[in-house]
Parts: sequence; C-alpha cells; structure tokens
Amino acid sequence: MLTDGVTTGRMQAGVWLLAENRDTPYDGSTETSNPLRERTTIRVLLITGDVRLTKNLGLQLAATIPDVTRSTVIDRPTGEVHFIETFRGLGDTSVIAWYRVPNSIGWSVTLNGGVSLPTGRTEPPRFHTALEDDSLVPISRLQRGTGTVDPMFGVSANRVFSGIFPPGTRLFLSAAARVPVQENGFGLRTGASWEASGGASREIRWHSLVAIGRLSWLHREQDVFEGVPVLVGGGDWLALAPGIAIALGKSTIQTEIKLPLYRSLANRQLDSSWLLQLGFVRSF
Repeated sequence: MLTDGVTTGRMQAGVWLLAENRDTPYDGSTETSNPLRERTTIRVLLITGDVRLTKNLGLQLAATIPDVTRSTVIDRPTGEVHFIETFRGLGDTSVIAWYRVPNSIGWSVTLNGGVSLPTGRTEPPRFHTALEDDSLVPISRLQRGTGTVDPMFGVSANRVFSGIFPPGTRLFLSAAARVPVQENGFGLRTGASWEASGGASREIRWHSLVAIGRLSWLHREQDVFEGVPVLVGGGDWLALAPGIAIALGKSTIQTEIKLPLYRSLANRQLDSSWLLQLGFVRSF
C-alpha cells in the first residue's frame, strides 16, 4: 500500500478492511456461466504504522491478516459434493521508507521504496481430487504469503487548484509496483503487479467531509509454479472508485468502493464486481 507519509504529528496508525466476493467467471473480458457455483470470498485486514524520522523522511510498517474462503458445488449421480476451504492468519508484512520531495514546483511529491517480508505461511502445493477438471477454484493449496522477499516501490503527487470549483480541488496521481524476483522454497513465484491511478478530492461540507473520485489501472502477471503459469490471477483491470472521507480532529474515516469498468483477464477465472475499502487513520 502506498503511503503519503505523516502530514501532521510524528506518528500515524491505520486500520483498513479490504473486501470482495469473486463469484463471476470471466474468459478474457467476457462473462461466462458458473455451473459449479464457485465463489471466493476475500477479507483482508491491513494494519499500518507510520513514523516521521526527519522533516521529509519516515518509515511505514504494514501487516496483512487475510481471511479467504473458496467453495464449489459439484453435481454427482450420488448427490451434490460441497467443497469448501478457508484460511486465515498473519500474511506478509511490508517495510516501506517514504521521502517527501521538497520544492516540487507546487506539487507535494512522496517517493516510496521497500520490501515485503515473508511472514505469511506457505505450504507445498497439493491437489484436490474432489474438484472437476474445469473448476475455477484453484486446486493448489491456499497460501497466506509469497514466501519471498519482494521489492516494492511507488510515487504519489497531489496539488490543490483553487480555481477548480472554489474554494479548491485537490488533484492526485500515483503509481506503484510489487516485483517478486524469485521462487519460494516450494517452487512458487507470485506474479508481479503494477498499478497507476489519478483522481480528485474536494471538501463538500464543514471542511471535514471530503468527496473522492479515483480512476485506476492494475496489471498483474500470473503466478508461476516451477516455471509454468498457474490458474491464479493475471490480467488488466480499469476501475472507477468513488469514495468519501470524514475528518474528526486527528482521526480520519475513509471508505471507497472500486467498480471495474473494463477487464481483460489472462485466462478464464473468477472475478468480482466490486471491491470495498474501509479505513480508520489516527495521527499522534
């Protein structure tokens, strides 16, 4: 997750909930049928902590706690076979250094760079014989982490333009990447991902209620097991994300829902029609 650093105070803590339901199969950009009633429910708790070390330099520590359930129903002559699998617990942890560039020609620019640490549990792949050959629920064992140290970097910029819908509108741009460079101990390498976004925010009432609109593009490569791409992820997504933030003194509550406008997936796979992000941030 990109960070703009600490803007007020010395420290900042945040708690975020990311939620989506992948229950619609897509083949490339085309929605297809779901005869096996497959579904993957994803809930991820993200806990972040930022500290300012100098005027323009600081560190962020972020830990993920995923809760994922996937299921399918197979019709057999002897009756329905229900498959369900859930995993939850500590995922990977990232350590990111941020630097706010001074004198950025009217823009506030923040650079990010760091690594994702393999604190999430990984296991050897296995296969479920109960699943049909055309099942979209991935048949390899679920993983809570990548099992590798993955480089991460990004940049964000924002600026208030007082002439746009007075008293002013803040425009923002960002780009980020996570680039795994090796396989873990079981031969799995997580696909690299790149994301770019841009949008605007504006105070709409009492200087504490802020409306946000964001347009984002995400590219993700497929995971690779022992040199062979597997049926996990891969594709391009273009999404619109309206949101709202409420400032309560040193605290901020923010919610955003990401709505895909276009997708082009690397293979036939389950995808979601929305992704919800709800967060609480407190400065100290």
